[in-house]
Amino acid sequence: MTRTIFAGVVFALLTALVSAPGHAQIRFDAAAYHALADADSSQTIPVGTQITLANWQNYKQFMPMSMVAAYSGRYGWKVGPGPEYTVVVGPTIAFKWPTPLAQATEKYAGQAQLKKVSDGSYTVVGYQAGIPFPKPSEPNMAFQILYNTWYGFVPTRIHYYDPSDQIDRFRNHYVQMVDVIGWRMTHNSDDVYQDPPFGKGYLESTRFFLMAPEQVKYTTQVALLPDDPVKLEEIYVFLPSLRRSLRLSSAARCSPILGSDFVQDDNADGTWLQPPSFNVTLLGEKKILALVHGERATFYDDRNWDKSGIAQWPKPAVGKWELRDEYIIDITPLPKLGNYCYGHKVMFIDKDTWNETWIDNYDAQNKYWKGEMIYLRPHALNNGEMFIYRGTNSEAMVDFQNTHATTSRPTDEPAFDKDCKAECAEPEVYAFPGGLSRIMR
Repeated sequence: MTRTIFAGVVFALLTALVSAPGHAQIRFDAAAYHALADADSSQTIPVGTQITLANWQNYKQFMPMSMVAAYSGRYGWKVGPGPEYTVVVGPTIAFKWPTPLAQATEKYAGQAQLKKVSDGSYTVVGYQAGIPFPKPSEPNMAFQILYNTWYGFVPTRIHYYDPSDQIDRFRNHYVQMVDVIGWRMTHNSDDVYQDPPFGKGYLESTRFFLMAPEQVKYTTQVALLPDDPVKLEEIYVFLPSLRRSLRLSSAARCSPILGSDFVQDDNADGTWLQPPSFNVTLLGEKKILALVHGERATFYDDRNWDKSGIAQWPKPAVGKWELRDEYIIDITPLPKLGNYCYGHKVMFIDKDTWNETWIDNYDAQNKYWKGEMIYLRPHALNNGEMFIYRGTNSEAMVDFQNTHATTSRPTDEPAFDKDCKAECAEPEVYAFPGGLSRIMR
């Protein structure tokens, strides 16, 4: 989801506010990421450690900039001194790839190749299924890492309800109940469904249907991501006031998703950008604090998440944090994108799962802007194997500059594959813009 970006005078006033003495803004600095604890170093955090506002600086070498910004006190969003903000560190628990993913990766190993495009970036050719580059290496290791995440493993069908909360700088809350469906159309590594013929040419489709409040009910977006990384995403929106759908400009990469703080390129945990339009640099392999084993009994209970100090911060009941070995890549726009919204998108990618845990977003002037904070819990696949998938987690896009945010979290366990009913079970209709014509009938 995504939110309207303040501009003009309001933006200037807010920038002046956070840039006042004692509130110097954070700016992009590659050295700050290089200084984080290396994955192969002896640096660690003992199990049982409790990180608070009083001692956080002892552990900042394990923190993304989004976490540093929250603790720093420089912005309107900030971690408080109360016990609800305590980060309890547990043991690092390894993930095992689901059998279908492991089998597909082994079967098609070595077929995916990077291909240089005219402006110096890279696309992928020869990819079939699985993880395209299971052992990324130089040259162009950073691009291999990005494509491992871009083609990341998800079930063929996902459905959940999301009470997306948009919070302004005065802590006013505007909640939209969103019916979310995702379909994997091709390059499917889930063994329940084969790639359908009607999905040819597309990697994924997502559908956001607004159920409430009444004034926006029935507003719906369908977005189609081509399986060719060079091609632009297709975006369609149904407007109930007009009783018709419109196709949005595919060049509107920075337009908000249904009025939220997430822009179109932030869809699916930031992976729906067009990789060949960017340069990608590896900033390191580091040990990073993340919450990836949220507890089933507490994860979906709104009472266990703070939204006053820092939007959707997990209270200790949600689960223990871990030190995860992660790749950090810096994604920067090529000149052909023109006035692109992000100067740097720094992505933290878990080496076990190829899922993102954090994304630090900087504006076009390289000032720290928005933190995408992603908290995960494992889900059972069809054969009972547990894994984590993008788009089925708790996340918040926290706009630190303008002090507003959008949160996203399922109300309960998502439905996968054959448990996915109603519209979810008819991708040949509802995964495409033609399905928008059935709304309000």
